Amino acid sequence: MKPKKIPGSPQEWLSYAKSDLRLAHLAATDELVRREQACFHAQQAAEKAIKAVLVSGGIDFPLIHDIEELLEITETSGITLPNEIQEAGLLTPYAVEFRYPGSWIEISEADIEEALQTAERVVAWAENVLMNSPGDKA
Repeated sequence: MKPKKIPGSPQEWLSYAKSDLRLAHLAATDELVRREQACFHAQQAAEKAIKAVLVSGGIDFPLIHDIEELLEITETSGITLPNEIQEAGLLTPYAVEFRYPGSWIEISEADIEEALQTAERVVAWAENVLMNSPGDKA
């Protein structure tokens, strides 16, 4: 089954990624927002940043939340992934497993900090890739 054409420009995907990253930071500092939701937005930021890179390269990808699979698609398409970006797969569980009530694992402040730092690295990497891609200036 061939994936659908992904809408949006690389810049739009990166803009959404930055917005999710901002939401993650805001959520992390608001005691009324659940920790899971802060981590969810960190995951979304990383996911959308990776997809921005894929869109900029004209690379088809399935509409999934699995960051490890998206990174594998990125790498097999010839895009070099720095080591610190390869670690972003740790964010994948925040996309679904922790998003709804019923999780039996508590998210710590350290987990939130790790999620935020990982998302920041992925967004910065994607922005750098887009700025250095011919015809795709972010």
